[in-house]
Amino acid sequence: MQLLKQIWNERRSNGWLWSELLIVFVVLWYVVDWTYVTACTYYEPVGFDITDTYYLELSLKNDKSNSYLSKEQKSTSLGQDIIELTNRLRRLPEVEAVSISNNARPYIGSNSGSMLRIDTLVSNPLRRSVTPDFFQVFRYQSADGRGYQPLVQALKNGNVVVGENFWPKDYKGDRTLLGKEMVDVDDSTKVYKIGGVSKKVRYNDFWPNYSDRYVAIELTEKIMVELDDELYPSSVEVCLRVKPGTSRDFAEHLMKLSANQLSVGNLFILKVHDYEDLRNDFQQGSYNQVQVRFWMMGFLLLNILLGIVGTFWFRTQHRRAESALRIAVGSSRMQLWQRLNKEGLLLLTLAALPAAAICYNIGHLELTEGYMEWGVVRFLITFVITYFLMSLMILIGIWFPARQVIRIQPAEALREE
Repeated sequence: MQLLKQIWNERRSNGWLWSELLIVFVVLWYVVDWTYVTACTYYEPVGFDITDTYYLELSLKNDKSNSYLSKEQKSTSLGQDIIELTNRLRRLPEVEAVSISNNARPYIGSNSGSMLRIDTLVSNPLRRSVTPDFFQVFRYQSADGRGYQPLVQALKNGNVVVGENFWPKDYKGDRTLLGKEMVDVDDSTKVYKIGGVSKKVRYNDFWPNYSDRYVAIELTEKIMVELDDELYPSSVEVCLRVKPGTSRDFAEHLMKLSANQLSVGNLFILKVHDYEDLRNDFQQGSYNQVQVRFWMMGFLLLNILLGIVGTFWFRTQHRRAESALRIAVGSSRMQLWQRLNKEGLLLLTLAALPAAAICYNIGHLELTEGYMEWGVVRFLITFVITYFLMSLMILIGIWFPARQVIRIQPAEALREE
């Protein structure tokens, strides 16, 4: 209470400091909120696993190749050649699973869409055409906690698989998915039964998982057989997972086998991509953007730190005579130290209360950045982090000059004054 009275009595000088702390608090909170949202989004599970996985970039020989087969010489379609290639890959001792897909593999940036009606809801999910082994290769997880096997079996049974976040958050109807039927809006004769529900699957590491709804439909062997040379093989994604402990030189080993054992008709493996490299390449733009923002944030924090430290340094140094007088009338040096710290933190608290109202309204009006939904929990976490950082800066600003002040002899300080 005594501190409040002193702050009020010195309201002319404290008013400017209070205003500075209020403005800095709001600015710092905005930075902290963006950092918190970015970190939470990045570290949230993506719903798949790319460890020990590879993407095989396929190509076709041209008529200048010595082993080129003309249409008259070929008895198989391109789709049949791809099926044969995957069968050969499965026989390799290092390989655990191989999948074929179209616009479905992670970090691809190319999509197909569907317009489906389920109950009274019309949805436009991403359409993922995959073979059943796709879920084993990328370790999609069933929502019931039984791994990828239920998803594999669902496609083998002729059903489809959707993510557990298929329903919009504001949908008020029955949110059950398993066993329901979906009708193609453009062709009502196509009816799909949901035979498997996976955990949420995100598009990439920087987008939230609640915006990426998908439906996985089996890419059957019958469909594959009908694919011929008019469809360039790069449109078909062949991905594989190797067994744990496989040498990192597997990609080079596979390329050595490509020319002879893994060349089918005119089809051959052009390049083997480690999926970690694909992930990094796909997200390089996002990495660069975040890096630039972190440098800007660091520069801003440094300026805030220097400003607050400088302000409290000057304030503490300016009160040498007052501090010396308190020591002369019986206050201990530790009591003086604690008083200076409490006064700084009390000023911060008085500024943080109106700042809290401003920050909450900024978030409520959706003036913040990031994809995370606004809520009280998000606000409280970012507010506490901001308060902690501001407190730390104030204590640093008080520490060094206060250390000098409490060591000074009272007579010396009063004589200087």
